[in-house]
Amino acid sequence: MSNMENRISEAEQLLKQRYGVSFADIGVDGEEWLVRFGDQSVADAVDTYATKYDLTPLTSCATFTPFSKSRS
Repeated sequence: MSNMENRISEAEQLLKQRYGVSFADIGVDGEEWLVRFGDQSVADAVDTYATKYDLTPLTSCATFTPFSKSRS
């Protein structure tokens, strides 16, 4: 696997781990990702994308507690 393929794979894996989205979900392919963010580290690129598009980390969702309905 080439360095380019490794970076693409790492970026998509990190997006899935942190935000639960894939390149297909966000409408970007690996090569387009590299054109836009190839000058950054993978982690920085994912953080930049998440900030730009206001993605919510999965860990933030883990603390959500739904309201329960009380019966009278």
